[in-house]
Amino acid sequence: MNAAPASTFRQRFELRQELGRGGMGEVHLAYDQFAQREVAVKFANLKLLDDPEHGARHQRLWLNETRLAGKLHHPYIVEVHEAGLSDDLAYLVMEYVTGGTLQTRVRPDRLLPVESVTEIIYKVCSALEYASTQGLLHRDIKPANILLTSEQEPKVTDFGACYWLASDVTQVADVGTLPFIPPEHFKQATPTVQSDIYAVGVMMYQLLTGTYPYEASSQESLIYQKLQGLFTPIEQRRTGLAAELRFTVHRAIHKNREVRYTNWRAFRADLEHVLPGLTETQALVSDGTRFAELKGMPFFSGFGDTELWAAVRFGQWLRYAPGAPVCREGDPGRSVFVIVQGGVQVTRDGRVLNRLGPGECFGELAYLDEMHGVRTATVTADAPSVAVEFEAAALRAAPASLQAAFARAFMRVMVGRLKQADERYLGQTKENHTPPP
Repeated sequence: MNAAPASTFRQRFELRQELGRGGMGEVHLAYDQFAQREVAVKFANLKLLDDPEHGARHQRLWLNETRLAGKLHHPYIVEVHEAGLSDDLAYLVMEYVTGGTLQTRVRPDRLLPVESVTEIIYKVCSALEYASTQGLLHRDIKPANILLTSEQEPKVTDFGACYWLASDVTQVADVGTLPFIPPEHFKQATPTVQSDIYAVGVMMYQLLTGTYPYEASSQESLIYQKLQGLFTPIEQRRTGLAAELRFTVHRAIHKNREVRYTNWRAFRADLEHVLPGLTETQALVSDGTRFAELKGMPFFSGFGDTELWAAVRFGQWLRYAPGAPVCREGDPGRSVFVIVQGGVQVTRDGRVLNRLGPGECFGELAYLDEMHGVRTATVTADAPSVAVEFEAAALRAAPASLQAAFARAFMRVMVGRLKQADERYLGQTKENHTPPP
């Protein structure tokens, strides 16, 4: 945490407008004159931090957020750039997200399409899975804590209530928002990843129906219904939902932790079944579907989730009919391709060299050899196929972590091909030296 005089802060940041306020403080849109960008600055309420009765609790919640400055890097988590402290200021400098929160989309007359809700929940699951790998549980997931970009991409924010899985320090216990708190919390159970899964399930129910799963008229009644597993089936609140989607929501909010999803991977796997897939006239249109397609491919096995989401956004997804050329011998080599579905045939001078299938790549020399990037073979689809194209120039300008992930993948591909070439050579040599019978 930076410790700087308040005057230094005011010289650097130009406050432009208040974005909101809550129990812990207020958030302002500001311009960072050093970094030349708009940011959101969250100011802590110093009176709360110094409160003789509850000050220690508020300090711990604030410390949770400051500890994360510069540590969480995921496309669907709001990045905290830095934290600062002076005699009269305690603040966080965060990524500025322009589209408001999901809270605006829980009114019955403002619900998002089912496909959009499923896509958003899938990305939130990905973000929270990443956070759990960093040893964190959020513990206050709700629509108000999911920001939206101008492109309607979700960004998880407000980790003040988070639980550090590996910490030996006493942590704040009574946190969260009642409708999203799992039933085991009221039995003093230690928080687990299933706590966040439950909250995401309730949020998904709310985004799909405009209401909570419960019909309680008091806090006591709500807690009782949670403990008994009493909730209104989602099909009674909204008709026409696919059976797989109803099952996913109900399992996520099940009172029994043996029935509820035990990990994010299982939750995301069921969401993948209801994400938009391939049709005859369009390629993969859902980012979540694209992510799931790439996730299981050996080529991307060395990619973390952050790099894989970046690859989804960098790539152009293309469909090819049987016989359609993907690239021709002698053409400039400006792109790398990874086959998602179907397959291609590789030829040179009309002679078949190879056939590649899902998960395999070609054109990597276009990226590795910038000066002499010319196609040395023709690649043609030999079945209805989908491939993702990565422009070499775009990859060279990509974040360093994405470039490194691709470089490792290309190295594995080249080593594998050299090994295959050696095996073919040895096989031919053995065949040529075998004495006739």
